[in-house]
Amino acid sequence: MSHKTTETIQFSALPATPLSDAAGLISKMLPKQGCVEVQHDQPGKEHAWHTHPTDETLVILEGSVRFYFEGGERICRSGDVIHLPAFKRHGSIALDDGCVYLIAMEPHSFEDAKNVDA
Repeated sequence: MSHKTTETIQFSALPATPLSDAAGLISKMLPKQGCVEVQHDQPGKEHAWHTHPTDETLVILEGSVRFYFEGGERICRSGDVIHLPAFKRHGSIALDDGCVYLIAMEPHSFEDAKNVDA
């Protein structure tokens, strides 16, 4: 999965991958320089409006999340992929079953991260 800066958020899908089988997927997602993070959100956990200074790719492994962005929202479930360009304003809320997902990202300065009020 390459990290190409685009202007729009893109959605795609992979075969559902259980967390126990995620090692191969992590290897494919790992950027040339950067990391893959495993995120576990309990039901109702919200990540309010914010941006990131680098492109990110998210893969939903388990559960579901309402992903919202300027101009829309989408319910994402196991196997769904979100390609998120740098500085695109967005947020998310884990749904009733919670959500486990991978986030591939390149290194950046944390001072560049921008939290945005709703």
